[in-house]
Amino acid sequence: MDQNEVIKKVVGILTEAYADVRPREGEDEADAEEPGLIGQFLTEAMPKIELSPDDSLEELADQVGREMGQAVTQLAAAFAAAYIELALVHDDGDPAVSSADVLRNLAIRAEAQAAGD
Repeated sequence: MDQNEVIKKVVGILTEAYADVRPREGEDEADAEEPGLIGQFLTEAMPKIELSPDDSLEELADQVGREMGQAVTQLAAAFAAAYIELALVHDDGDPAVSSADVLRNLAIRAEAQAAGD
Protein backbone atom coordinates (compact mmCIF):
# COMPACT_ATOMS: atom_id res chain seq x y z
CA MET A 1 0.00 0.00 0.00
CA ASP A 2 1.57 3.30 -1.05
CA GLN A 3 1.58 6.46 1.07
CA ASN A 4 -1.30 8.07 -0.84
CA GLU A 5 -3.51 5.04 -0.16
CA VAL A 6 -2.54 5.15 3.51
CA ILE A 7 -3.43 8.86 3.69
CA LYS A 8 -6.84 8.21 2.13
CA LYS A 9 -7.49 5.40 4.64
CA VAL A 10 -6.38 7.61 7.54
CA VAL A 11 -8.75 10.35 6.35
CA GLY A 12 -11.55 7.77 6.33
CA ILE A 13 -10.74 6.66 9.87
CA LEU A 14 -10.56 10.23 11.16
CA THR A 15 -13.80 11.15 9.41
CA GLU A 16 -15.58 8.12 10.86
CA ALA A 17 -14.11 8.70 14.32
CA TYR A 18 -15.36 12.29 14.26
CA ALA A 19 -18.80 11.18 13.13
CA ASP A 20 -18.87 8.57 15.92
CA VAL A 21 -18.39 11.18 18.64
CA ARG A 22 -21.28 13.16 17.18
CA PRO A 23 -24.10 10.62 16.70
CA ARG A 24 -26.51 11.59 13.97
CA GLU A 25 -30.04 12.66 14.84
CA GLY A 26 -32.32 9.70 15.48
CA GLU A 27 -29.42 7.26 15.82
CA ASP A 28 -28.65 5.31 18.97
CA GLU A 29 -25.10 5.39 20.30
CA ALA A 30 -25.13 1.60 19.94
CA ASP A 31 -26.01 1.99 16.25
CA ALA A 32 -23.06 4.36 15.76
CA GLU A 33 -20.47 1.89 17.06
CA GLU A 34 -18.77 0.02 14.22
CA PRO A 35 -15.24 -0.86 15.29
CA GLY A 36 -14.49 -2.79 12.09
CA LEU A 37 -13.00 0.05 10.02
CA ILE A 38 -9.79 0.39 12.03
CA GLY A 39 -9.25 -3.37 12.16
CA GLN A 40 -9.88 -3.66 8.43
CA PHE A 41 -7.46 -0.81 7.74
CA LEU A 42 -4.73 -2.37 9.87
CA THR A 43 -5.21 -5.70 8.11
CA GLU A 44 -4.77 -3.97 4.75
CA ALA A 45 -1.89 -1.73 5.85
CA MET A 46 0.25 -4.30 7.62
CA PRO A 47 2.57 -6.33 5.43
CA LYS A 48 2.11 -10.03 4.81
CA ILE A 49 5.36 -11.44 6.11
CA GLU A 50 6.56 -14.76 4.77
CA LEU A 51 8.83 -16.50 7.24
CA SER A 52 11.17 -19.34 6.48
CA PRO A 53 11.45 -22.21 8.94
CA ASP A 54 15.17 -22.30 8.13
CA ASP A 55 15.78 -18.77 9.47
CA SER A 56 17.20 -18.24 12.93
CA LEU A 57 15.17 -16.42 15.56
CA GLU A 58 17.43 -13.40 15.10
CA GLU A 59 16.84 -13.39 11.32
CA LEU A 60 13.08 -13.72 11.85
CA ALA A 61 13.06 -10.89 14.38
CA ASP A 62 15.07 -8.68 12.02
CA GLN A 63 12.72 -9.37 9.11
CA VAL A 64 9.55 -8.79 11.14
CA GLY A 65 11.00 -5.65 12.73
CA ARG A 66 12.09 -4.23 9.38
CA GLU A 67 8.81 -4.89 7.58
CA MET A 68 6.55 -3.87 10.46
CA GLY A 69 8.70 -0.82 11.14
CA GLN A 70 8.17 0.44 7.60
CA ALA A 71 4.40 -0.03 7.85
CA VAL A 72 4.17 1.66 11.25
CA THR A 73 6.30 4.58 10.01
CA GLN A 74 3.99 4.98 7.02
CA LEU A 75 0.91 4.97 9.28
CA ALA A 76 2.42 7.46 11.71
CA ALA A 77 3.39 9.79 8.85
CA ALA A 78 -0.16 9.70 7.45
CA PHE A 79 -1.76 10.45 10.82
CA ALA A 80 0.78 13.23 11.42
CA ALA A 81 0.00 14.77 8.01
CA ALA A 82 -3.73 14.75 8.77
CA TYR A 83 -3.14 16.26 12.21
CA ILE A 84 -0.93 19.01 10.79
CA GLU A 85 -3.56 19.90 8.17
CA LEU A 86 -6.26 20.11 10.84
CA ALA A 87 -4.05 22.07 13.24
CA LEU A 88 -3.09 24.65 10.60
CA VAL A 89 -6.72 25.29 9.69
CA HIS A 90 -7.68 25.45 13.35
CA ASP A 91 -4.90 27.93 14.09
CA ASP A 92 -6.03 30.12 11.18
CA GLY A 93 -9.40 30.34 12.92
CA ASP A 94 -11.50 30.34 9.75
CA PRO A 95 -15.00 29.23 10.84
CA ALA A 96 -16.01 28.71 7.20
CA VAL A 97 -13.65 25.73 6.92
CA SER A 98 -14.69 22.62 8.84
CA SER A 99 -12.50 19.70 9.84
CA ALA A 100 -14.47 17.61 7.32
CA ASP A 101 -13.46 20.08 4.58
CA VAL A 102 -9.80 19.79 5.56
CA LEU A 103 -9.89 15.99 5.56
CA ARG A 104 -11.78 15.91 2.24
CA ASN A 105 -9.18 18.19 0.63
CA LEU A 106 -6.37 16.02 2.00
CA ALA A 107 -7.98 12.90 0.50
CA ILE A 108 -8.46 14.67 -2.85
CA ARG A 109 -4.79 15.72 -2.93
CA ALA A 110 -3.69 12.16 -2.07
CA GLU A 111 -5.89 10.81 -4.87
CA ALA A 112 -4.45 13.35 -7.33
CA GLN A 113 -0.89 12.43 -6.34
CA ALA A 114 -1.68 8.72 -6.71
CA ALA A 115 -3.11 9.35 -10.19
CA GLY A 116 0.05 11.26 -11.12
CA ASP A 117 2.38 8.44 -10.02
